[in-house]
Amino acid sequence: MSLRSAFAAALVSVIGAASALTLANPATAAMPGPVAVAAVPTADLDLTSAHGQDVLKARLQRAAADVCGEASAVDPAGRRWVKQCRADAFGKAWDRAQASLTATARVAAR
Repeated sequence: MSLRSAFAAALVSVIGAASALTLANPATAAMPGPVAVAAVPTADLDLTSAHGQDVLKARLQRAAADVCGEASAVDPAGRRWVKQCRADAFGKAWDRAQASLTATARVAAR
């Protein structure tokens, strides 16, 4: 599995009690290997409110940091990879959350 396909595999669903963020472990990005998963609870949030969305955003950022890990301060390439991993993981998770909210709002409006 390539690094790009590992990023493409990141999925988050905010429907239900919890969601999962999945990415390849940075230590094994060059080849298939273990996958890190972080649960992001959402059942306690009112995702229609600004506060609920702010809390979700913070949880998704923490989950992205957890699954992407840390790089050594003496490893510039690793630090760039971790920064990009976190940005990609959060971006995909947030986009998915917003799409779910939009779909839910459409159903509620009917």
